[in-house]
Amino acid sequence: MQEAHTLVKLVTLLFLACGCTNPQEGLATGSSPVKIENKNAVRRVDSGKIRLSLSATDTAKFLHFMSDKKITERISYKSPDLDTAQVIDTVLISKALTLGGLSADFEFAKIPNSERERAMVLSGDVTIAGTSQWDWWADENREAVYKSDVVVPNGSFEKGLYVKMENLATFSISSPQDIAKFNCVSNKVWRVDWTTLSGLGFKNLQSAPNTESMFKMVAGGHADLTVQSFSGLPDMSITLGGITLYPITGWKVLLNGSRHYVVSKKNAHGAATFEALQKGLAIMRQSDEVVRALTESGFFNVNVKKWKPIQAE
Repeated sequence: MQEAHTLVKLVTLLFLACGCTNPQEGLATGSSPVKIENKNAVRRVDSGKIRLSLSATDTAKFLHFMSDKKITERISYKSPDLDTAQVIDTVLISKALTLGGLSADFEFAKIPNSERERAMVLSGDVTIAGTSQWDWWADENREAVYKSDVVVPNGSFEKGLYVKMENLATFSISSPQDIAKFNCVSNKVWRVDWTTLSGLGFKNLQSAPNTESMFKMVAGGHADLTVQSFSGLPDMSITLGGITLYPITGWKVLLNGSRHYVVSKKNAHGAATFEALQKGLAIMRQSDEVVRALTESGFFNVNVKKWKPIQAE
């Protein structure tokens, strides 16, 4: 009896040391062994719980780009898969979350356009937007979203005037006023783009619901050009939906405002995701990872450094 009593005392002390206030909880039939949590361990979120918004086309590019890479290692961002800002953003988000201590697999919410993407973030249907957002939008919706530290600084967002290959030679521009002869297609929901383009004096400014629709309108002759972020390919071309467009040489459009990643406050994993995102971005800033990624991919395109800027008055 004395041995049994001593054994019970030892078991009780063991469970108290492990933080269990009721020894019987750990002795229940079929229960798992008591584990002491390692506070420095990488947190694991159940697979499929981190929902990220991205179009079907860009999702395929992201998966292809990451298929032969380990996100924690140094990777090159010179790739034809990274010809849109959305894919670059998703790669950077993935790396930031991992470096920030959050191990999770993405569940991609296929979105048709940016308006739908923002609505899903606000409602909590997705955890994080796969595309960086303007500072003004994040600030206006601060009660519903967390805003990350700056990803693209104010005044550094440049875009090209993208046209069909056969129009590169004929669509010449000698001064900013020359663009008044062109028909342009964008998206009126993109407030900064739309405001900027509205002030540039295009002959006609049309709205399309998403980027692929813009490419189709240019390819079909319903618009002369669309204004898009530069790609890192040698010819700076962008291909969407089987359509390839090229920038008019020598000119670039400047957009005002900074860009940030946004995480939904209404999503169950929003707080943990944002905490890891901020930690990861801080680590990546120390090594200039974000700037290197945006430069190598062509978003910050060194080839257009001397191109003349076009700005709305």
